[in-house]
Amino acid sequence: MTLVNKGNRIFSIKKSKNGLGLFLNKNIKLNQIIVELKGKLITCDVGDDLDEETRSNAIRFNNNMFLSPKGEAGNFINHSCSPNSKIVKKDNKLFILSTQSILKDTEITFDYSTILARDDIWQMKCNCKSLNCRKIIKKFDSLPKKIKESYVANGYVPKYILNIK
Repeated sequence: MTLVNKGNRIFSIKKSKNGLGLFLNKNIKLNQIIVELKGKLITCDVGDDLDEETRSNAIRFNNNMFLSPKGEAGNFINHSCSPNSKIVKKDNKLFILSTQSILKDTEITFDYSTILARDDIWQMKCNCKSLNCRKIIKKFDSLPKKIKESYVANGYVPKYILNIK
């Protein structure tokens, strides 16, 4: 992994087809870190007093905790059923890593299903309009077998998601 967001930010927040999104300010190569996902660790328990934006944008961090990127760049990364990035966990931090070379002005997306474990109940209607669009985004276990196998083989799914029962 190569860190490319030292000094100047390599992304901008701009209008996208799904509200606001994260767009590249320059071309990047495969396996480059685009941004570290920062925010507050929360539990997302049913009884937690969380607003819908916080709950909907929370990213699974481990078995019991979620990262709320509210107010941070990670809050603007949209879903695609044909993503160009993935979430990786290294040194107890979450990063968005490119899964291909990506051109300047391209929106950064990842597949939300890759961070939804067996015990997650959140789902959403998909609006990515990719050729592979699944129409509804659900937990990782709900993906078609071929997609699951490809995602696991290519490291798209953080190990802690696979290990949650």
